[in-house]
Amino acid sequence: MKNLILLFMTLTFYALPGHSQHLKRRPFLGVQVAPLTDSLATAKKVPDGKGAIVVSVIPNSTAAALKLQPQDVIISINGKTIASTQDVVATARAFSVGENVTINLYRNGEKTQLKGKVKPMPYETDPKAEVIYDEVALANNGYSRAIMKKPKGKGIFPAVFFIQGFTCYSLDNMPEHDTQRRLIDGLVQKGYAVFRMEKPGMGDSMGTKPCQDIGYNEELAAFAAGLKKLKSYDFVDQNNVFLFGHSLGATTAPLIAMDNKVKGIMTYGATGKPWLEYMIELGREQHPIIGVDYVQIDEDQKIAIPLLYEFMVQKKTPALLAQNEKYKDYMQTYFGWQGDERIFGRHYTYLQELYDVPVNKSWKEADAYVLSMFGEADVQAIDADGAKIIADVVNSYHPGKAEYKFIPATDHTFVKSGSQKAYSRMQNDGTYDTFMADNFNYELVDILDAWMKDKRGR
Repeated sequence: MKNLILLFMTLTFYALPGHSQHLKRRPFLGVQVAPLTDSLATAKKVPDGKGAIVVSVIPNSTAAALKLQPQDVIISINGKTIASTQDVVATARAFSVGENVTINLYRNGEKTQLKGKVKPMPYETDPKAEVIYDEVALANNGYSRAIMKKPKGKGIFPAVFFIQGFTCYSLDNMPEHDTQRRLIDGLVQKGYAVFRMEKPGMGDSMGTKPCQDIGYNEELAAFAAGLKKLKSYDFVDQNNVFLFGHSLGATTAPLIAMDNKVKGIMTYGATGKPWLEYMIELGREQHPIIGVDYVQIDEDQKIAIPLLYEFMVQKKTPALLAQNEKYKDYMQTYFGWQGDERIFGRHYTYLQELYDVPVNKSWKEADAYVLSMFGEADVQAIDADGAKIIADVVNSYHPGKAEYKFIPATDHTFVKSGSQKAYSRMQNDGTYDTFMADNFNYELVDILDAWMKDKRGR
């Protein structure tokens, strides 16, 4: 799973007068963490093998003030044991600005304690663009943070709504080397106003459960509200609004466009099919890429297929499924299940609601121009089938409106990793994050820009 990026970084922000009156800046831990594998625990001399390893520390953050360092292994925060990256998220969300914080960790094999005070999240700034902090009103009086980044000056701009994928993480003030920020910034420099929003329960958002505990339908409704917000800006060209759906965002994009039309939808890293089918394929096709033995895969699939049917179709809870010991072991090994209500770090109902999504119908009724892309090194998307299916479905209902495009050597996070094997190897040996910072595929920005320019006149 993707490394968790917590409460992110800095660089000129612009706020619309009178806006964002409901949302305040959240506490800012400012650390990127990754799971502590058994091999890393041994190498870092962590006795019980529990913790979260620091990948990077963001400037002007609580973590920076405490002098946390990359490769530190966090084992507790304010007395609460850290056994996973999700524990870091949950603990950090409970912070209050200005309160005392104590972090226990292992550094170079030695146990160390750091103390300080919690700092607020800085605003994203950019000398080359205007950054507008806003909010999206949600159901039940909740709000999600919205950020619009646009070229400086007055004018009417074509707009892109960047819709993120499955995982709960913040899109606010991402580090400059973050590949999502590089994609967004690249489009802004091409002349686009780029809108993004936090999922309910992430970042500054208020009035909802934590992101990890909401269902997909609630998330979908939030993004639908976000599209309405995007179209409310007077500097947005209403005839040229585009959606960019990354990973699961490629499922969300046509769903919100069914009732609120856009000029075009661009997808990258899409499944292109219902999630039950995708999850079955994970075991058969993705697991060998990440090193699972082929004979073991045969045995695993005998467990996975009935398990997934009972989970996705019959809507059984993880607790009920875990009464079957084989199911329990499989969920713990492959689903990240820790005895709670979360699968892959999301509430189990999130995946069950994904099963009910009308995938092909959404593409039919969105009736937008579509650019469906697959990156050659994309392990999460598995293969090009999903992207090709999207183009085929759209063209069957709207001939000539969809295009499939193959992006050489590029992985799920827009990095030129070379191949799926190379990507998996770097993830396993801990070198991927360093590699990622210097290998964003800027050609992707040019591809998106050229495609949108072609469609804007139609």
